[in-house]
Amino acid sequence: MEKLARSILAPILSVLEWISAILIFVMMVLTFADVVGRYLFKAPIFGAAEMIQFLLAMTIFAGLSLVNAHDDHITVELFEERIRQRIPRLHRFLIQGFSVVAMALIAWQLAEYAVEAQERNSVTVVLEWPLSIVAGAVAGFSFISLIAQLLGLALPDRREPGTPVEDGL
Repeated sequence: MEKLARSILAPILSVLEWISAILIFVMMVLTFADVVGRYLFKAPIFGAAEMIQFLLAMTIFAGLSLVNAHDDHITVELFEERIRQRIPRLHRFLIQGFSVVAMALIAWQLAEYAVEAQERNSVTVVLEWPLSIVAGAVAGFSFISLIAQLLGLALPDRREPGTPVEDGL
């Protein structure tokens, strides 16, 4: 099962790494061009702030798949040690189960929002782009993130509390 999960997960994560890198690069170039245009030529790029907002949302949700697959979340350990001490065998199941349910709810709500935006023909405020495109992309990335998280569960638990994060699968 672990080998199958790795063989499916590795190409997905590789593509998402590239997508994230491209989105961040486009965001950087757009920000740079907007600042240069604004301050040197008194001509900012129309709608740059809105485009950057959309790029940021897509970058976050594309990158979330990488975080979910590697179980590299930032954690606040308020209850984890107590759960680990009292029911050590259920610890990973409870933590990962909660995380999967939360990601499923996020993906579902984003998908509903994208469908609603499509039905209402909602557009963005400045550029008047169809909101369903951006919402749909974010919803798609969140579903991919959920799949990556589920595939990551088939991998062995790589870390004990307090140990550094390992790179790669």
